[in-house]
Amino acid sequence: VPPGEFIPVAERFGIASRLDRWIIRTALSRHGAALRSGALTLGFNLSAQTLSDPQLWDFVDNVIEETGAPHSGIGFEITETAAVTNFDAAEQFVRKARERRCRVSLDDFGAGMSSFEYLRRFPVDTIKIDGSFIEHITQSRFDREIVLAITSIARSLGCDVVGEKIEQQDTLAMLSDMGVAFGQGFLLHRPEPLERIV
Repeated sequence: VPPGEFIPVAERFGIASRLDRWIIRTALSRHGAALRSGALTLGFNLSAQTLSDPQLWDFVDNVIEETGAPHSGIGFEITETAAVTNFDAAEQFVRKARERRCRVSLDDFGAGMSSFEYLRRFPVDTIKIDGSFIEHITQSRFDREIVLAITSIARSLGCDVVGEKIEQQDTLAMLSDMGVAFGQGFLLHRPEPLERIV
């Protein structure tokens, strides 16, 4: 079942935070050794409910202590949709993540109305450009200019840039020419069990 189908259901029934906690515990328990060796880093997308959970960091710290997984091998991805639900809670979450040397990414950047406010208030490591600007980049001058602008801003802030929804070779080539060093999409890799990758 694609995440786009089951995550909205989990949010609607108020169990998204429990789901996020289960994912974090399961992933760190199974792959703590690979994280400790530096062979793997894990990134977690967080729901709005989880970002607003005041006990989240107590939970994460306890799981890290149990599994021995290093904070530096863990990253969290925050979408504007999740952050806008409770901006102050999201800001506090990012601050605590940075204190622990966890990486933080702004996911789907540019898709909402307040993206640049997040750059002002959230000290993130990575900006992930929303796929809506990527998928037609070879045909749309507007999309190219947006991607160039976001890439320039990200570089000036010392952030990595990821292009999302890369599905065509010419899209990948154009992003590379534009200085987008990282990518995500079916052209590069389709979802599959982690055991097949590591």
